Amino acid sequence: MKGNESFEESKVNYRKALAAFKNTGKIDDECFYHDKSTCKGKIKLSHSIQRNGRLSIIEGDINGNKQIYTFTDYEVGETTQVMRLKPIGKGSASTFFGFCDHHDTTLFSPIENNKFDNSDKHCFLHTYRAFAHSYHRKKEEIKAYNTESLFTENIPIADLYSFRNGLELSKNDQLSAKNKLDSLIENEEYNGLEYLSIIVPYSIPIACSSQISPFCTYSGKPFNNHSDAEKLYSIIMITVLPDHDQTIIILSCFPDDDLGMVFLDELDQLYDKEVTLFYRAISAILINYAENTFFAPALWNALGVSGQKNLCKELEYSTSEHIDINCFPKSNINFFNKKFSTNELRIK
Repeated sequence: MKGNESFEESKVNYRKALAAFKNTGKIDDECFYHDKSTCKGKIKLSHSIQRNGRLSIIEGDINGNKQIYTFTDYEVGETTQVMRLKPIGKGSASTFFGFCDHHDTTLFSPIENNKFDNSDKHCFLHTYRAFAHSYHRKKEEIKAYNTESLFTENIPIADLYSFRNGLELSKNDQLSAKNKLDSLIENEEYNGLEYLSIIVPYSIPIACSSQISPFCTYSGKPFNNHSDAEKLYSIIMITVLPDHDQTIIILSCFPDDDLGMVFLDELDQLYDKEVTLFYRAISAILINYAENTFFAPALWNALGVSGQKNLCKELEYSTSEHIDINCFPKSNINFFNKKFSTNELRIK
């Protein structure tokens, strides 16, 4: 806070500065699809998670409005970074200016208009869209941090340079991954990724479409953001989708990503060994690594006061400088417990 600025005034000013900062990074004039000669129509405000299918399962009534919760919208307290989550409308959930009208419609028609069949094609298209969303957000972040704004002016210059350098390093990895995906979709090589797909036999009102960068595999093998140059940056995608009678979990990576493969293999073995531990691991991944995650007000309510406080503490810890990067994150929350299913929560 500055001078005699109150805590509430400080929060308002911070939100204004952050909103202006994000606006400086806005990119709304390019389609993610590689062959621009086939683009048709305007760049659309696309949903990385189907609005009138998956998100409709999640939304619930809050003070007379249909809304959902996400991990990235929260109230800040005087002594805590994450005091409580704030609901948002599904219309703004998971959106990005990622594809032209033609590609947004045609590329994803197989998964928008058909029931999930666990085929390589369906897994690929969900993965492709998850990466496209994260890739777009990363490009906007790079643009914002390299544009002068009230927000960047208040970042210590050494930290600002560090942010910029880190983003530039990740930019090359992102572009390399995009080039691989471009080739795979161009040649319809949907088996060109390694998938771990799990079908939960009941519907959980939670959804995610994101790229993640874990610090460790489940057993503690380090990768991503460690100083050892031989531990290459891994790109892993995760999709979680509620259906009317099941929940779909898809994790994917490139087959030449050795540590990414280990990450998936360890989770696969965990699922075979103890499904509850697997569900807790996926819950920990959503809380600690996946930005584009949304869940139902009914699930939030079902957590109870203590569960809500615990979730906020875990979210705060996930972004703190004290996070232990040498072990897989643990969570006291299992989002995939059957008591959180749409039937148990009585979500239609």
